[in-house]
Amino acid sequence: MNNPSYLSETLFNRKVFGYAAITAYKHLMWPMCFIGLPLVLFGLEGNMIEQITFFLGMSFVFFIPYLVLCFTMHRFSLKSQKQKESFLALDPIERGKIIGDELSGWW
Repeated sequence: MNNPSYLSETLFNRKVFGYAAITAYKHLMWPMCFIGLPLVLFGLEGNMIEQITFFLGMSFVFFIPYLVLCFTMHRFSLKSQKQKESFLALDPIERGKIIGDELSGWW
């Protein structure tokens, strides 16, 4: 019987990884826009290009650890083999959305 690993079914699957990244980025952009955007616009001296570059750079600096933490916390939240099998039985799009929503309750 073929036993797929969590890593190959989530991180190496482009569709799952893409939807997880999009969902996680949407969850991270809410606080970034409400806190970071006014800070950049009113607190940073420079022209508009510098402000946009700084905001996008900082959003990616926060996004990469957030996405890694989403994958890590979701991996450790699957306690039993039955939970893992039921998760892997889902559609790749649903798997990505579940992984991206993993830390949404922590806000």
